[in-house]
Amino acid sequence: MVREKVLFDIDYTLIDTRKFKESFKKKISEFLGISIEDLLLAEQGYVKKDGGFTDFVPQEYIDFIADSFNSDKFGISKAFFDDENFADIVFPDVYESLETLSKILDLGIFSEGFRDFQLLKLYKTGIFNFFNENLIFIFRRKLTPEALNMIPKGCFIVDDNPSVISVLKEKQDVRPIWLNRKTKEEHDNCKTIFSLNNFEKVLENYSSK
Repeated sequence: MVREKVLFDIDYTLIDTRKFKESFKKKISEFLGISIEDLLLAEQGYVKKDGGFTDFVPQEYIDFIADSFNSDKFGISKAFFDDENFADIVFPDVYESLETLSKILDLGIFSEGFRDFQLLKLYKTGIFNFFNENLIFIFRRKLTPEALNMIPKGCFIVDDNPSVISVLKEKQDVRPIWLNRKTKEEHDNCKTIFSLNNFEKVLENYSSK
């Protein structure tokens, strides 16, 4: 029996990226002996405001902060990659839902950013093994024609970004589902869930609006 394929975005869909940012910045500021405010002020010279978090390259960031404070790059790297920064950053519904869904579906990833860093987050949070390695699609920009053409036809795609969902809806040969973790608003043009716990029900009743 052929199992349905479901691809998940990573940041803000599976992983609370805001919480991760807060955690590693706290660790680095403690290592440097400075306030969070001083770190945030310094990092403004690095953050690519037009690119968003997907343009975040850990080693570049570490090098920039080390140079800014004339500090040890190894120490900052150790603070950044500390296991504690990756603890408890998956959303509460993720583990149980992935465990249940992986028994009846082929699960994968459809995300953007730097592949090694995105995979590291999956490993460090303990959710990597829920996914079929042949269904892990991570692109620098995932909405390019080249990236979209690599997605398996007919698969479900779960993403927290309504703009991404709208683009995927136009593709017509995939089945997007908006995971809205912020409000109770529903997408105008496709199925909406507010927790991964709702996914099985949507799967059973999925139909295009």
